[in-house]
Amino acid sequence: MRSKALMCYVPAVRFKQGEYRGLGRLAADVADRIAPRLVMPPPKDRDQEKGRRLTQDEILHLTGRRIAQHWGMREAFLEPRFLFAEFGETESVNWLPRLFKVARDASAVLIPVATLNDLLGARSQAFKLVLANDMETRIALRVQSGEIDRHLAGRVTAVMDRLDVIPPECALLLDFADADLTNVDAVASVISNTLEEVQGIGRWQSIIFQGTNYPDKNPAAENSSVSVPRNEWLAWSKTIKDDPNSSASLLFGDYAADNANFEFRSGGGAAPYRYYRYCLTDRWTVVRGSQDVAQAEAMREVCQTILDSGYFAGPDFSSADEFIYQTAKGYAGPGNATTWREINTAHHITQVVSDIGRMRGFSVGRRVVAVAPRQESLFSPEA
Repeated sequence: MRSKALMCYVPAVRFKQGEYRGLGRLAADVADRIAPRLVMPPPKDRDQEKGRRLTQDEILHLTGRRIAQHWGMREAFLEPRFLFAEFGETESVNWLPRLFKVARDASAVLIPVATLNDLLGARSQAFKLVLANDMETRIALRVQSGEIDRHLAGRVTAVMDRLDVIPPECALLLDFADADLTNVDAVASVISNTLEEVQGIGRWQSIIFQGTNYPDKNPAAENSSVSVPRNEWLAWSKTIKDDPNSSASLLFGDYAADNANFEFRSGGGAAPYRYYRYCLTDRWTVVRGSQDVAQAEAMREVCQTILDSGYFAGPDFSSADEFIYQTAKGYAGPGNATTWREINTAHHITQVVSDIGRMRGFSVGRRVVAVAPRQESLFSPEA
């Protein structure tokens, strides 16, 4: 098990094919620094690997095997909130423990994620049955920013009593998905005040800020590039700089290369946009190609735009960046919508860990890049 001091970043990702393959792409020194919050899609969502909806039994078993394959032996937060509507709240005392047992038996190291409403309502007994009792963090409480009020301490105390846990055994996820992040200074002030308030409730195992400024809809028009400020990062880093003591107690989290609107789609319909969401320290640059040319041509143009932009991190930055480079040169790709999510996810997480490293005094190693094969001319002059 890794040292607790290593973990510095909690990206929230949908547990769909593009995202979990993106996690599997990460270099070890990056993966060691994160604990992803895996949000399971609802049962009605069409599985990309099977090409159809999964049965309850398949969901319970395939989830465990996929986590083990793409994130085995590493800690992750698992959030099952979208399963209750179809699998049942009363029945959750049966299916939720099965889900966690299958996953843990397959070498997944999982911490359940629940809201205060979950733990004060009908789901509480099911969550009590899946606590990570052999770990320092037994459960993560997800508290939305709108819930941080004068009633919070009382509700937390009631939850602790129900679960028979104490704050030092819990992670606290401060989820700002419901907050307006437009004003960075104002958000940083709210984060700082919130941190002080929740520290007054208990000595938590960890406190994680989580939010995103990425829009719900693609902001880039066809054949264009658009920048979107990463205000969640700017606000968190300002909080840390203004109060150095918060650096050790407040971890960073976001929604990786996506927004916080969990709109799961079943595929089909219109052709997907050809684009990448390229993460930089302070912003995303969304580069979108043409829908009117072949997909390979469109994505080569998108990738070449990134290479020519002046902000490309280099093919040795991550396996995702190497794929972008190889696609631009015609050696790989173009991939499909799932591939592009995979690449977005892997590059984004690598960028964030690298940026946190500069603040905390560690670095992310550069990769050894495979040399693409090149056909030499039969008529080239002799040396």
